[in-house]
Order: sequence, then structure tokens, then C-alpha cells
Amino acid sequence: MAALANTSTSGEPSSTMSLTTVTCSMYFVVADASSATNTGQGDLQVTFSRGYRRLNLIVDGGFESYDECEDFCFSETSANWVGTSPAGGYLDASIFFFTTYARSGNVTALLGSATFADDKSGTLQVAKPLDTEAGKKYQIAFFQNSAFSGPTFQAKSIVAVLWNGKVVETIKPGFTEWKFHSVNVEAAGSDVLAFRGGAAPAWTFVDDISVWPMFQ
Repeated sequence: MAALANTSTSGEPSSTMSLTTVTCSMYFVVADASSATNTGQGDLQVTFSRGYRRLNLIVDGGFESYDECEDFCFSETSANWVGTSPAGGYLDASIFFFTTYARSGNVTALLGSATFADDKSGTLQVAKPLDTEAGKKYQIAFFQNSAFSGPTFQAKSIVAVLWNGKVVETIKPGFTEWKFHSVNVEAAGSDVLAFRGGAAPAWTFVDDISVWPMFQ
């Protein structure tokens, strides 16, 4: 933060001295429309501001491209994500259009059988490899919620983060409302991100996924 003040030619502060404060604020989560405009608080008035958004290599990390209905619907795939089930499983990874389930917007992803047909863990994977550069480091960030079934059933909740098919992080959140998670990885180039988890009734929701390049 820097403060600038008017001074007279003699170097002394002038009688009409004004104070300008320049402030830089950084956030690890992109602000939504409700907080995108800040005109100040109390005696502080913001007269000019400019925001910059960090580059996100994930296309549709909030799954909002899935808009097949206006109220409630779900699918194993969307334009940018593919859900798969292990042998004997059914809809163990799916995309849900239902505002109540989503952290933001109208859509989220669900790990665990959408119809409670089995107790297997599904895998949700990007439909196309990411535009990553070999040798560079990236941060995978996402929000996870495992509070659907209550503390007893959700005690066994689990989410694994896969990078090119290899588990790079395993989370055992138990009964947890929306919570931010991140893990750093190194790219091989054209990398593939996936999430595996959920075992009904220990369902897990995943939303607002990002892959950010890290400064080196």
C-alpha cells in the first residue's frame, strides 16, 4: 500500500493537502457478481478500481454448460466432463442441474450413485486434456461438500484427485459443508484431471474447479 500527498514548492505540506491511498487486494477465489463492485466502506470511498482474473485452464469448472432442464435433471456426461462407473456401478459420477445442490450457479458434480443403485466410487474426468506446458507447476483447486446424508453416513466420505491417472491427493472429509481444497502438481503437457470418490450414501459434491499456473 502507498500513500501520496500534495506538497508546496518549499517541500512543506500545503494547506490543501489531500491524501490518496493505493491498495492492492488479492483473493484466491474469484468474486461473484454480489461483490464485484466495491464503492467503499465507512469514510473510505473507492473512486477507481480494476480487477484481474487469474488464468484458469479448466473449461467449465462450475459445470454450468449443462443446462438440459430448468429445474432438476442429471447426466453422466456434459460438454466438458465425463463421468464413469466401475464394473457393476450405475451413475457413480454425474452432473446435476439443481440449484440447491450447487455451491454457485445451478450445476454441480456428484460422486456416488445418483440413484443409490450401489455403493461404488465413480470417476469424473475432463473431456479433453488441459492446455498445460510440460515441466511447469500448476495448482488444482476445488470445493467439496459431503453433508448430504448426515454425519453417520458421511463419515466414510472420500475424494481422490487424479493427475494423468495417478492419485496426487486423497481427502477424507467426513461430514463437511462446502470447503476449499488445493494441491500442487507438475505438468507433463496436455494433462488429464479427474476426481474419484463418493460411495453412496457417503455422497460427495464437487464444484468450482480450477487449474491455475503457478509463478516460478
